[in-house]
Amino acid sequence: MTKIWIDAGHGGKDSGAVGNGLVEKDWVLTVAKQIQNELMKAGFEVGMTRTNDTFYELSDRAKKANSFKADLFISIHFNAGGGKGYEDYIYTSTPAKTVEIQKIIHKNVISKITKHGMNDRGIKKANFAVLRETAMDAILLEAGFCDSTDAAILEKQSYKNDYCSGIVAGVQEIFGAMVTKYRAGKYLTSDDAISGNNIKGYLEAGTKVFVYKETDKTLNLTTKKGVPGSWVLKTEVNIGKR
Repeated sequence: MTKIWIDAGHGGKDSGAVGNGLVEKDWVLTVAKQIQNELMKAGFEVGMTRTNDTFYELSDRAKKANSFKADLFISIHFNAGGGKGYEDYIYTSTPAKTVEIQKIIHKNVISKITKHGMNDRGIKKANFAVLRETAMDAILLEAGFCDSTDAAILEKQSYKNDYCSGIVAGVQEIFGAMVTKYRAGKYLTSDDAISGNNIKGYLEAGTKVFVYKETDKTLNLTTKKGVPGSWVLKTEVNIGKR
């Protein structure tokens, strides 16, 4: 199973950026947990630097991800310093694969958040320790600036939802098909999947599938990328519960 490491920046004695009532260490932890939940539902194995208000040195963050043998490291932050907009970073010297990963995640995040008025500050490189010391492809995301008008966007739950959705969509595009954990009913429509009516067969556990469309409770899963498939209930595919 593909392993994703989510690094919620700062924590404990390190508050990170602070402005307009927003505290970076708290915001990123909430978002990191939401990303963890959504990625697990999508069939990924997820490791976390922290799940509470704990401080870790930068080198320890990288060591934890390396020990987990993650396939991708994602560090979650927001910014301060008078700017406006979203940006993301990879290490200054990286393989072409990492560059492509950054492009995919950036594209997916921007497609979700620009409707909230968040500017696109572009894709960048930096000599950040968590990017330099991780053994896998790594990216650091800055969700916006807490000390500018971005703060009003950052505090909205709808922004957090779309931000997380963009990250998850990017991860799914990078790693392709997910593997279903449990047997799930297949339905013609999303409403049928929710109600359990008009079942058209079963999607067996272990099937490799692509996500064609998604709603809050259902997925349209297909074995052929880009082609519509069957609607299934998210919880059946990944948790084994209706």
